Amino acid sequence: MEKPVISFENYNDAILQVSIKSLPKILQKGHQFFIEAKDFYHQEPEIKETIDIYLKQLNAYLSVQENLIKNNASISFIRTFLDMHSTIKSKNELKSFIYALQKAVSKKEITKNDPYAMHIDKLQHKLIKQHNEMILQEQVKIIINRKWRSELKTIVNQNPTVGLSGIEYMVSKENKNIPITDTKNNILFTSFDQQPLTSTTPTFRLPGAMGELLGDLEKFELAITIEGDQGGGKTRFTYQLADAFAEMGNNVAIFTLEIGGKSDLITRMKNEYLSPQNRNRISRADRLPNGYNTITSAVGTFDVIIIDSWNKTGLPSQDFDRLRKQYPDTIFIVIFQRTTQKTIRGGTAPLYDAGINIEVIKVDDTFQNNYAVTSKNRYGITGIKYNISTKQIIGAAETNPELEEQPQKAMV
Repeated sequence: MEKPVISFENYNDAILQVSIKSLPKILQKGHQFFIEAKDFYHQEPEIKETIDIYLKQLNAYLSVQENLIKNNASISFIRTFLDMHSTIKSKNELKSFIYALQKAVSKKEITKNDPYAMHIDKLQHKLIKQHNEMILQEQVKIIINRKWRSELKTIVNQNPTVGLSGIEYMVSKENKNIPITDTKNNILFTSFDQQPLTSTTPTFRLPGAMGELLGDLEKFELAITIEGDQGGGKTRFTYQLADAFAEMGNNVAIFTLEIGGKSDLITRMKNEYLSPQNRNRISRADRLPNGYNTITSAVGTFDVIIIDSWNKTGLPSQDFDRLRKQYPDTIFIVIFQRTTQKTIRGGTAPLYDAGINIEVIKVDDTFQNNYAVTSKNRYGITGIKYNISTKQIIGAAETNPELEEQPQKAMV
């Protein structure tokens, strides 16, 4: 809650909350003039004008200081988080940091309107996840990926005098003075013969035939587009994807914008494609009351967000990549409808932004032979065909003889 504006009427009470000695000299003089001339405020126009100018300047100064205090909290946490890079932290130290951060949020020292709220939310999520995974270990080496570390460094470098004290009580003595070794020159480029000590992008594979179709996936900025013939089974295929992700313990949200929540088709798809043991991890909604913000509000609760279909959101296609970049740890699976010219409505940009493009082919009206095929896949082989009815692989792309003996390469 913002502090009330200081006015002539409330000045005597409100100014008690302000340290006069800490004000700039001109405002200290303004305060002294107010005390000496306030009795003539309603009688002398020139005195009234001078006091009004002083009050306006005072409120502007206090507003800026209040914002600096708020930014000081977020920058302090960001600075301390950066200092944790390449250091060994105990489970209790991570807990102390998380508790301190949550306390700052609860006290409104950091709010959703903070210019660095996205980074604060991300680092909190990362550390909570790391803390919860430390079941059999007491210490962990903190590694912040290079791109994000560069963004955080830019923030603290732009605010060199803010948050210098950091969060001293959670940084251990043996580690707090370890310098950040990355230089300006090696943040952008890395030699190909320089191998990382540990992988920061672990892969995973969905169970069964779905895993064979998509390959070894990386969660970071993972987005999948689905397009295809009308009546081919795009929605049915997304329910199978939802079940596969839920099988691995992910919480999945499906925005069923094409089909109302009361439709019997939703019930039939649930019964046919969602395993009973996975249904408690899959939720649905058939509306976007706040558009883009409705989608982003689901990010903290769900690991995977499915949208059927994007054209019903009313959002520009550029927002698809915006979601992927803004929330890199959330997996987005989106159906795009086609035009009569067989191109996706709203532009083809999402096909370039996504890591995987899946096309659903309608073979005949029986639905028994309809299949999904990857037309682009950064994580596996393109051309593998997946029968939507049988949930089985029915074919694969022809192998290029020139590539048969080549070693498998990690996609970046």
